[in-house]
Amino acid sequence: MTRLSDFVRGRSMAELYDTYWVPACLDVFAHALAAHVAPGNRVLDLACGTGLVTGYASANAGKSASVIGYDATPDLLDAARRKRYDGADVELIEGFAEDMPFEDASFDVALCNQGLQYVIDREKTFEELKRVLKPGATFHASVWSSAKDQPHFGFLEDALAKHFGPEQKPIHAWSFGGCDELQRLAEGAGFTITRLEKKVLPARFESTQALVDIQLACAGRTDDDGTIAMGIVDLDDVSLLPAIDAFAADVRAALHRFEGENGLAATFASDEISCRA
Repeated sequence: MTRLSDFVRGRSMAELYDTYWVPACLDVFAHALAAHVAPGNRVLDLACGTGLVTGYASANAGKSASVIGYDATPDLLDAARRKRYDGADVELIEGFAEDMPFEDASFDVALCNQGLQYVIDREKTFEELKRVLKPGATFHASVWSSAKDQPHFGFLEDALAKHFGPEQKPIHAWSFGGCDELQRLAEGAGFTITRLEKKVLPARFESTQALVDIQLACAGRTDDDGTIAMGIVDLDDVSLLPAIDAFAADVRAALHRFEGENGLAATFASDEISCRA
């Protein structure tokens, strides 16, 4: 057992996600994305996870509207179902982005916050989005920028590969392909693009050590038997302690100038698109 394995023991992926990643760097992007929802909209929140964007969309759409949160991960949906939504009626449905169980022209707006990098068939996903949106309805998405376009945290990719092996690069969450890929997929599905930009917003961690812990422990990996385990490496493996310490030293050296009395404050970059069906 190590300190990091004890850190995650007994806590679900959803709990760790909501406790650490959401306040650190996801909430600010989710809030901005949900701002595209207007009162009365029927909304699809694709890859809704634990319901972060779903909640903001529900509040913005209002009592006379409805929001569907759609995700392929049962544990994350269970966490979303435990939350309270003040605003539009919320329904949470399990399924894959490439084959949505919704009728044609069902929604006024669709949102996807940091989820497109995890779909298997991107082209089919965009085709499905186009199908379920009403003519003239809109789709808005945020996808993390690649390491080279991250203003302050991009070094993490090389540091992880250096200390834990080349398979750590690229970081999956940052592997989508940028605004060019968003444009290719949207235009290929017949959308009209109205906004395509890189958005840089603040990220806040309790400390550089907290960032190390979250980065190493609060990310999942697929083991050889196909099961999902917490941690980018086996957190119980004491032989990895020197690598963990060396990685932490690199993080402190790279980010010390951003750490103060109120913790670590730097920025994350996300590639964003708005388009019309």
